[in-house]
Amino acid sequence: MSSRHLILDRRLFVLRGFRAGAIAFTSQFMAVFGSTLVGLQFLQLILGYSPLKSALAFLPVATVVLPVSQFPLPAQPPPRPQGRAARRSAVPGRRHALADRV
Repeated sequence: MSSRHLILDRRLFVLRGFRAGAIAFTSQFMAVFGSTLVGLQFLQLILGYSPLKSALAFLPVATVVLPVSQFPLPAQPPPRPQGRAARRSAVPGRRHALADRV
């Protein structure tokens, strides 16, 4: 992990939202991969399907998942700040810089 050219900066994991998203994505991937692996093993070892027949049995799953995965979920707007945070500008001087352009 001491490479100079990391694909992903390790400091990003300090951010709580990024870390939670990475954990959620990893656990979802592992759950889907695990259920596929166990399902194929079940079809072959318990029900006696051939490898080709068990792969064809999973084909309806792929025909549903692939097209549906192309549609993104609607984006949620970020929460609006409340109280004192709503009165402060996130970038100092930005409010005044934008007021000059009006």
